[in-house]
Amino acid sequence: MSSPRLRVQFETLFEHYKGQDSGVQLEEITEVLFCTRRNARIVLNKMEEEGWIEWHPSPGRGKLSQLNFKRSRADVSENLARRYLEEGKISQALKVLDQDTAKLAQVVESYLGVQHQEGQQVVRLPYYRPLSMLNPIKPIRRSEQHIIRQIFSGLTRLDENDELQPDLAHTWEMVSPSHWRFFLRPSVRFHNGDLLSTEAVIESLESLKDKQLFSHIDNIDSPNKYVVDIHLTRTDYRLPLLLAESCAKILLPSAGRSEEYDLFPIGTGPYKVTQNDDKRLVLQAFDSYFGFRPLLDSIEVWVIDDVHSSMVFPSLSGPIRPETGSLSDEVELDPGCTYLLLNRKSGLAKSDDWARYFSQRLGALNLYQQLPQDKIVELGVLPAHGLKPGWYHHTRQGSYSSPPAYTKVTIAYHSEHPMFPTLVKCIETLLRQDNLEVELVKYTVFAPDIDNVDIWVKPMGISNDRDDALAGWLLNYSDISLFSKSTDFEYWTKVVESWQSEENTNFPAREIGKSLVEKLQIIPMFHCWLGVSKDQCGSLQNAKCNALGWFDFSQVWIKPEESNNYEE
Repeated sequence: MSSPRLRVQFETLFEHYKGQDSGVQLEEITEVLFCTRRNARIVLNKMEEEGWIEWHPSPGRGKLSQLNFKRSRADVSENLARRYLEEGKISQALKVLDQDTAKLAQVVESYLGVQHQEGQQVVRLPYYRPLSMLNPIKPIRRSEQHIIRQIFSGLTRLDENDELQPDLAHTWEMVSPSHWRFFLRPSVRFHNGDLLSTEAVIESLESLKDKQLFSHIDNIDSPNKYVVDIHLTRTDYRLPLLLAESCAKILLPSAGRSEEYDLFPIGTGPYKVTQNDDKRLVLQAFDSYFGFRPLLDSIEVWVIDDVHSSMVFPSLSGPIRPETGSLSDEVELDPGCTYLLLNRKSGLAKSDDWARYFSQRLGALNLYQQLPQDKIVELGVLPAHGLKPGWYHHTRQGSYSSPPAYTKVTIAYHSEHPMFPTLVKCIETLLRQDNLEVELVKYTVFAPDIDNVDIWVKPMGISNDRDDALAGWLLNYSDISLFSKSTDFEYWTKVVESWQSEENTNFPAREIGKSLVEKLQIIPMFHCWLGVSKDQCGSLQNAKCNALGWFDFSQVWIKPEESNNYEE
């Protein structure tokens, strides 16, 4: 790749000759570039290789050679910036564009959205952080849940309408309320070419026993080829639904997993990982997928530096900030919220007095007043009065109560989040007004020691719009079991288990949401807008935003532009 120095040398020549093709002597070039004849030839040859100039040397001293400019200075700067973007070097790209953020946004925009590369259809999406944990059995974040659903398959799945559908199991039956039988598809292959075996399915399902959501699995066996029986310790009419969760995806047998499995997982889903680093994630369509092969050949998720992310228009996967009165069916509030998780087990909030103080002082309306107006607009947030939009479950706010004592409050938050750094500063401001010392603990990959945390800023990350999605969130993704009083968590668990044990009852979502707030376990903060940018979509069809803020890559396609050259 050409160096910034070579670009500067080109600009020097361009300005000296005013961009005009000229007859020159090599000695003149050496004076302009302050270099030797030998170095001048090297520089001119490199510029010619880059396609910036044409250099026609004339033999002998005193004779004029011909210097033709093929690119303008701006062209070269943009070309070099594009190359830096391909390497994920956003800061260097900005530097070669002379810190022109508007120009950088234009260059980045030209790389995003729908692209055609060597006959392949590619969609490039910007994102603010790497997607480095794609192993379903480990703690995963909201966006990773979506990516995992593109890479892996489960026994069952939810479709775009949140209806339960077959996946690796083409059908199933309830032998009894505590015994389910699943019939597997034959000839399914993993991304590495290995055939999916019944043993691989059983191994993945066995690993679920350690999760609260599947702790009632007793044993798993196979009475016949391509048949898996799951025996439970209690009645569960909802097992096929729960097996659609991200954590229940079927993995490559452990013996075949590499040390980099978290970054480069191997599943049986519609897309396989071909690149994953701190610059970009590349998903390639899996030609041997047992379902319909994706119509898009490749999905690239580009990591845009946090410092420069605001220069770029929101991506297809990003939140859309609707203007007042201009909402459409394509823009919706997320089905969950950002919330504060109080440590009722070992933190200050184990005291009801402290828990009440936090719930009143750090309520959504109080914090909303602290948020800078530009951040409210940029992030597209609204105060949450309950876990889900339309719920009103927060505790009474507005009345002031002083803290029970004057001490230090420790707040943990994920630093790689567009909202959290601003939010914790607002929380710190409110608490310091009450003469409390505040310690902010930020992390990226590994969470801090929870025993030393009083408040944890968290996103819900509900995977679909169904009310019963709260079951998987509560028992598997929320970390509430680590921060709650044992009696409280036992109550919430029993509510879920009661729903599982009855065949024709609705999930008690509001009961759980109300209880979590009234027992001072969580403080709902904000809802955010989710949607798909039609400006970025272009010819992309069926890009319907899901509950995780993305769209199903395997369901979209590119509509060809109309052409008058079509022949019968």
